Amino acid sequence: MMRIVSLVVATATVGCLASGGSTGLTESSTEGPLVGVDGSLDQADRSCNVVLRDLARAGNGTGGYQTDGSNWFWTGGLEISNAAAAEGLVPSALYQAGSDPTWHEVTATASTAAATTGYSRFELKLDGSSLPGPGMSATALANSKIQVVPFIHLAGGGRLFDHNRNLGDLSNYTMTSPELAIWKDTTVCAPPTGPTSANLVFAADYTQHRDGVLAPGGQVTISYAKSRLATCASTQGGIPQYGITAWVKFLPGNQLQTLNVLDQTPTIAVPSDARSVQVWFETSDVHGCHAYDSNNGANYAFDAAVAPQWIGNGTTLFSRDTSYKCNTPGSAPIASGFSFDTWTRQRAAITNTCFEVYQPGLTDHDDPDLWQKLDVEIHVQTAPTTWTTFPVNFDSRQGNNARFAFNWRQVDPFRDYYCTAMPITPVSGGQYESAQLGYYFTVNGAEYRPEPGASFAATFVDYLHVTDAYCPH
Repeated sequence: MMRIVSLVVATATVGCLASGGSTGLTESSTEGPLVGVDGSLDQADRSCNVVLRDLARAGNGTGGYQTDGSNWFWTGGLEISNAAAAEGLVPSALYQAGSDPTWHEVTATASTAAATTGYSRFELKLDGSSLPGPGMSATALANSKIQVVPFIHLAGGGRLFDHNRNLGDLSNYTMTSPELAIWKDTTVCAPPTGPTSANLVFAADYTQHRDGVLAPGGQVTISYAKSRLATCASTQGGIPQYGITAWVKFLPGNQLQTLNVLDQTPTIAVPSDARSVQVWFETSDVHGCHAYDSNNGANYAFDAAVAPQWIGNGTTLFSRDTSYKCNTPGSAPIASGFSFDTWTRQRAAITNTCFEVYQPGLTDHDDPDLWQKLDVEIHVQTAPTTWTTFPVNFDSRQGNNARFAFNWRQVDPFRDYYCTAMPITPVSGGQYESAQLGYYFTVNGAEYRPEPGASFAATFVDYLHVTDAYCPH
């Protein structure tokens, strides 16, 4: 069930908030947002189950706006939580324009645009005859006002109104001249960090290791080679007469779970207070055989990877001087992007993007095992819809921070004998070609981005057609 069922029901002033989504095909006159209700049916959503991302007049590609002949129409993104989408719910919006007191309702349609992580995206379209249009006088246009109220029809007959950006009970989204738009606000209903995942692998050669990030609030999978506990592996008619149980204990909360790992790889949730996990295995059969795989009674222990307190100080440095790997007067802030050009490719000795991480008790002292405690990765766009992950190396300790450096040569889309899947564009009068890609970093599952859901920008430039011999395009 989605969390909205546990919301405190709003009182008399529910239903005044803006948001949108629709094709306009289902538009009809309807009652306005309820005022004076007892709260038993309509509710205010302040838990990000329905949220308007943006809404503006649709452009015509020539500096103007699309019309239906007399009126402009508006399009934008309306998102609902994945929990709401899993219940088959679809968002709608009420809108009212100008002096016409009529409230109109439109239903959003599924969108092909990328959704915010944790959400399902819908397109909202307002195209009614009451909306402003290009034939209005300057005075009338200057006084134009459109109210928008996004919501979800609930299965029980009530409505859940978007009050995530405008928290006031009587606050609607309002579009006024000259912009007549609701612009995106990345601070509202930002994408959740989401659970991270780890796989604890107990191999047949009696080694064990962790893949991925074992993080509080995430998930962990136990992959166990049953040959490690073959002592009791009796069968009858090809049917196993024995079992293997994994005992999984999270600390310091002492949460204990037992899992069947005979021919299974179970996945369980990691408690939010977990800082480590201990695992041991037990086998027995119907004949009374009994054995353990428990690291000689000490159990197998894995530390949880806690997200660091701070990530930042990102810079990029392309230089022939090898005295500095990262920060010098010639380095550029990560947010400004960079261009990896032909000079860089041929002459630069340093081609790094660096950033720093701070975690009290972890990065503030020298630790040769730090690389095992901080899982640092870069996620690089290697095709329009494909992101590839690479490890990022520890560089040095800077005061209380740990600094990491990534060398861009290893992912240069124009490197020798590599054919990029990213779009290539001619530049500088046809003498060069460029490819642009996005990237971001993660540390123990925590993301380092310019803003939630966004990526840093990188531009690579090479001589035109230099790769044609082995990469025709």
